[in-house]
Amino acid sequence: MKYSFVKIIGLLALILSFGSCVKDTDFDQFQDTLLTPIVDLNLVFWEVEAIRFEDPSGNLPSLIVRDTTEIRFLDDSDTQDSMVRADFLFEFENATPTSYALTMDFINLSGNVTYSLQTTVPAGDPTSPEFYDYLKEVVAPEINQVTQANRLAISAEPLGSISNQGRLTMRSKARFYLEISGQ
Repeated sequence: MKYSFVKIIGLLALILSFGSCVKDTDFDQFQDTLLTPIVDLNLVFWEVEAIRFEDPSGNLPSLIVRDTTEIRFLDDSDTQDSMVRADFLFEFENATPTSYALTMDFINLSGNVTYSLQTTVPAGDPTSPEFYDYLKEVVAPEINQVTQANRLAISAEPLGSISNQGRLTMRSKARFYLEISGQ
Protein backbone atom coordinates (compact mmCIF):
# COMPACT_ATOMS: atom_id res chain seq x y z
CA MET A 1 0.00 0.00 0.00
CA LYS A 2 2.78 2.40 0.95
CA TYR A 3 4.61 1.61 -2.31
CA SER A 4 1.55 2.42 -4.54
CA PHE A 5 1.01 5.71 -2.64
CA VAL A 6 4.60 6.78 -3.42
CA LYS A 7 4.05 5.79 -7.05
CA ILE A 8 0.91 7.91 -7.31
CA ILE A 9 2.64 10.94 -5.71
CA GLY A 10 5.64 10.53 -8.09
CA LEU A 11 3.37 10.26 -11.14
CA LEU A 12 1.38 13.33 -10.05
CA ALA A 13 4.61 15.34 -9.54
CA LEU A 14 5.83 14.32 -12.98
CA ILE A 15 2.57 15.40 -14.67
CA LEU A 16 2.59 18.77 -12.88
CA SER A 17 6.22 19.43 -13.85
CA PHE A 18 5.44 18.87 -17.55
CA GLY A 19 2.53 21.28 -17.35
CA SER A 20 4.60 24.00 -15.72
CA CYS A 21 7.44 23.73 -18.29
CA VAL A 22 5.22 24.19 -21.33
CA LYS A 23 2.77 26.68 -19.86
CA ASP A 24 5.07 29.78 -20.11
CA THR A 25 6.64 29.00 -23.50
CA ASP A 26 5.83 31.50 -26.26
CA PHE A 27 7.22 30.27 -29.56
CA ASP A 28 6.38 33.60 -31.25
CA GLN A 29 9.27 35.12 -29.30
CA PHE A 30 11.65 33.44 -31.75
CA GLN A 31 11.00 36.32 -34.15
CA ASP A 32 12.63 38.66 -31.61
CA THR A 33 15.79 36.53 -31.43
CA LEU A 34 19.06 38.05 -32.70
CA LEU A 35 22.05 35.76 -33.15
CA THR A 36 25.47 37.44 -33.41
CA PRO A 37 28.04 34.84 -34.51
CA ILE A 38 31.68 35.80 -35.05
CA VAL A 39 33.67 33.91 -37.70
CA ASP A 40 37.50 33.88 -37.58
CA LEU A 41 39.46 32.93 -40.69
CA ASN A 42 43.16 32.66 -41.51
CA LEU A 43 43.62 34.20 -44.95
CA VAL A 44 47.12 34.23 -46.45
CA PHE A 45 50.59 33.41 -45.16
CA TRP A 46 53.84 33.76 -47.08
CA GLU A 47 57.54 34.24 -46.65
CA VAL A 48 59.48 35.69 -49.58
CA GLU A 49 63.25 35.90 -49.83
CA ALA A 50 64.46 39.36 -50.96
CA ILE A 51 66.29 37.87 -53.93
CA ARG A 52 62.91 36.99 -55.52
CA PHE A 53 62.25 40.72 -56.00
CA GLU A 54 65.39 41.29 -58.09
CA ASP A 55 65.07 42.22 -61.74
CA PRO A 56 67.23 39.77 -63.76
CA SER A 57 68.49 42.66 -65.94
CA GLY A 58 70.05 44.37 -62.90
CA ASN A 59 67.89 47.49 -63.13
CA LEU A 60 65.48 48.73 -60.48
CA PRO A 61 63.23 46.07 -59.01
CA SER A 62 60.28 45.32 -61.22
CA LEU A 63 58.87 42.17 -59.72
CA ILE A 64 55.75 42.05 -57.62
CA VAL A 65 54.92 39.15 -55.32
CA ARG A 66 51.21 38.33 -55.41
CA ASP A 67 49.14 35.68 -53.65
CA THR A 68 45.42 35.01 -53.97
CA THR A 69 43.04 33.06 -51.77
CA GLU A 70 39.37 32.26 -52.14
CA ILE A 71 36.91 33.48 -49.52
CA ARG A 72 34.08 31.01 -50.14
CA PHE A 73 32.53 32.06 -46.85
CA LEU A 74 31.19 35.20 -48.59
CA ASP A 75 29.52 33.33 -51.49
CA ASP A 76 26.29 32.75 -49.57
CA SER A 77 23.60 35.45 -49.99
CA ASP A 78 22.38 34.98 -46.39
CA THR A 79 25.93 35.60 -45.15
CA GLN A 80 26.20 38.70 -47.34
CA ASP A 81 22.93 40.07 -45.94
CA SER A 82 23.91 39.30 -42.32
CA MET A 83 27.41 40.81 -42.39
CA VAL A 84 27.70 43.96 -40.25
CA ARG A 85 31.44 44.31 -39.76
CA ALA A 86 34.78 42.75 -40.67
CA ASP A 87 38.22 43.20 -39.10
CA PHE A 88 41.28 42.42 -41.20
CA LEU A 89 44.69 41.99 -39.57
CA PHE A 90 47.86 41.85 -41.64
CA GLU A 91 51.10 41.12 -39.74
CA PHE A 92 54.44 41.74 -41.45
CA GLU A 93 58.03 40.98 -40.56
CA ASN A 94 60.41 42.82 -42.86
CA ALA A 95 64.01 41.64 -42.60
CA THR A 96 65.15 43.58 -45.68
CA PRO A 97 66.43 47.18 -45.95
CA THR A 98 63.58 47.97 -48.39
CA SER A 99 60.07 49.31 -47.81
CA TYR A 100 57.20 47.60 -49.62
CA ALA A 101 53.89 48.88 -50.98
CA LEU A 102 51.16 46.39 -50.10
CA THR A 103 47.80 46.19 -51.83
CA MET A 104 44.98 43.94 -50.66
CA ASP A 105 42.25 43.64 -53.32
CA PHE A 106 38.87 41.98 -52.82
CA ILE A 107 37.82 40.55 -56.19
CA ASN A 108 34.40 39.32 -57.35
CA LEU A 109 33.57 36.44 -59.72
CA SER A 110 33.88 38.75 -62.75
CA GLY A 111 37.46 39.63 -61.79
CA ASN A 112 36.60 43.19 -60.72
CA VAL A 113 38.02 44.75 -57.56
CA THR A 114 35.15 45.52 -55.17
CA TYR A 115 37.22 46.85 -52.26
CA SER A 116 40.91 47.63 -51.79
CA LEU A 117 43.30 48.35 -48.92
CA GLN A 118 46.80 49.80 -49.19
CA THR A 119 49.64 50.21 -46.74
CA THR A 120 53.42 50.53 -46.70
CA VAL A 121 55.62 48.14 -44.75
CA PRO A 122 58.65 50.01 -43.35
CA ALA A 123 62.19 48.83 -44.08
CA GLY A 124 63.95 46.55 -41.64
CA ASP A 125 67.28 44.82 -41.48
CA PRO A 126 68.31 41.15 -41.79
CA THR A 127 69.66 41.22 -38.20
CA SER A 128 66.90 43.42 -36.77
CA PRO A 129 63.57 42.88 -38.58
CA GLU A 130 60.83 45.51 -38.61
CA PHE A 131 57.49 44.22 -37.28
CA TYR A 132 54.44 46.00 -38.67
CA ASP A 133 50.75 45.30 -38.05
CA TYR A 134 47.97 46.73 -40.19
CA LEU A 135 44.44 46.45 -38.77
CA LYS A 136 41.43 47.61 -40.77
CA GLU A 137 37.86 47.60 -39.50
CA VAL A 138 35.27 47.66 -42.28
CA VAL A 139 31.65 48.61 -41.51
CA ALA A 140 28.65 49.85 -43.50
CA PRO A 141 28.47 50.93 -46.25
CA GLU A 142 31.93 49.55 -47.26
CA ILE A 143 31.14 46.11 -45.80
CA ASN A 144 28.77 45.58 -48.74
CA GLN A 145 31.72 45.94 -51.14
CA VAL A 146 33.69 43.33 -49.20
CA THR A 147 30.80 40.84 -49.23
CA GLN A 148 30.57 41.01 -53.04
CA ALA A 149 34.08 39.49 -53.32
CA ASN A 150 34.98 35.82 -53.35
CA ARG A 151 38.79 36.20 -53.53
CA LEU A 152 41.48 38.21 -51.78
CA ALA A 153 44.64 39.11 -53.71
CA ILE A 154 47.63 40.51 -51.81
CA SER A 155 50.58 42.01 -53.66
CA ALA A 156 53.91 43.37 -52.43
CA GLU A 157 56.04 45.72 -54.52
CA PRO A 158 59.46 46.95 -53.36
CA LEU A 159 59.89 50.72 -53.10
CA GLY A 160 63.36 51.65 -54.37
CA SER A 161 66.47 49.54 -54.56
CA ILE A 162 66.56 46.21 -52.82
CA SER A 163 69.13 43.97 -51.25
CA ASN A 164 69.45 40.30 -52.00
CA GLN A 165 69.49 39.56 -48.25
CA GLY A 166 66.61 39.12 -45.88
CA ARG A 167 62.98 38.17 -46.28
CA LEU A 168 59.46 39.58 -46.07
CA THR A 169 56.92 37.55 -44.09
CA MET A 170 53.17 38.17 -44.01
CA ARG A 171 50.29 36.58 -42.07
CA SER A 172 46.68 37.68 -42.38
CA LYS A 173 43.49 36.97 -40.50
CA ALA A 174 39.88 38.10 -40.77
CA ARG A 175 37.08 38.30 -38.24
CA PHE A 176 33.55 38.60 -39.61
CA TYR A 177 30.66 39.83 -37.43
CA LEU A 178 27.15 38.71 -38.40
CA GLU A 179 23.67 39.53 -37.15
CA ILE A 180 21.01 36.93 -37.89
CA SER A 181 17.44 37.69 -36.85
CA GLY A 182 14.76 35.08 -36.22
CA GLN A 183 12.41 36.57 -38.79
